[in-house]
Amino acid sequence: MSKVVYLLGAGASYGKRDLKEPVNSINRIMEGLPIVNEICNEIDVVINELENLKSESTNVYNWQGEERDLNYMLNVIIEGFVWLKENTSKHATIDTFAKKLYLKGDTISYGKLKFFLTSFFLIEQSIHGIDKRYDTFFANILDSNLNIPNDIFIMTWNYDNQLDIAYRIYCNKPLSIYNPVEPQNDEHAKVFKINGSANCYNVNQIDASIHTKELLTTLLNKICNQACIANEDKKEWSSGVIDLLFAWEKDFLKKHSEKLFNNISDAEILIIIGYTFPFFNRETDRMIFEKMPYLKQIYIQDPLAEDVRDFLYSVLTEEQRKQLIPSVKLVKNTTNFFLPPEL
Repeated sequence: MSKVVYLLGAGASYGKRDLKEPVNSINRIMEGLPIVNEICNEIDVVINELENLKSESTNVYNWQGEERDLNYMLNVIIEGFVWLKENTSKHATIDTFAKKLYLKGDTISYGKLKFFLTSFFLIEQSIHGIDKRYDTFFANILDSNLNIPNDIFIMTWNYDNQLDIAYRIYCNKPLSIYNPVEPQNDEHAKVFKINGSANCYNVNQIDASIHTKELLTTLLNKICNQACIANEDKKEWSSGVIDLLFAWEKDFLKKHSEKLFNNISDAEILIIIGYTFPFFNRETDRMIFEKMPYLKQIYIQDPLAEDVRDFLYSVLTEEQRKQLIPSVKLVKNTTNFFLPPEL
């Protein structure tokens, strides 16, 4: 059977929208996560939810022998999200803002961005739940032992936890994922997270598919202490707790390339879902395609599949263009993740 590799981008976690709702309404995203151009408006949604958690009474939380008032903790988080929105809105995307901080060597602000971006996605998952296409995907591909078959491998640019949350519906244990940021990884993992994970203090072990006030409070209990410490020390926002990285961080993939490339070197079928090959990732994307010399068929699943095909063209060598572009098939129906006839 042909080896099938999935390449996922933000569109794979898009879920559903109620377009009749205002852009900053909590009800606009019915399931899934915001894409890049929705992040600023969704930060307002998160801030409003955090404001709703404030209490008139003094609720004290104990962290490692230290007591902190709940409202104080919430204010630290809210101020961080305001900072994230104000700075992101001054740039084309949040990735542009992150790249600027990285190039400037502003490690404190860079860590702060990672911390609040991680917190943002964790809270968003608790509010809106998962893109249910992941649920259907696992129902289709998992074998009788609840494992991803050997002829399927998933590489994802997404740092959300949608794959893991969906897998827990079937199995009360975490999905085996190779994360380049973590020193401990399952060498037999069938999922490779190119950008690491938006995760801290193992928050993804909580059932983040149901939105309740108690769940939000639990999430905040897990992330607020680090935020308060960093706010008081004015440094170390992400030290030791954030598993998120960006493709431009020096040599990050080269250090972990063997695991990825060993799993895609025999790929014959590539399925691209919700990924648009942004320029920031071009060097890594070219490296990935160089390591798939036996590709003979590419499927692009996206409402704007023609545009994605044009973006794909920019990461291929001239020889790859001649060989692969004629074999690209476009899939515009995004109701469920595409399962090719080769499976």
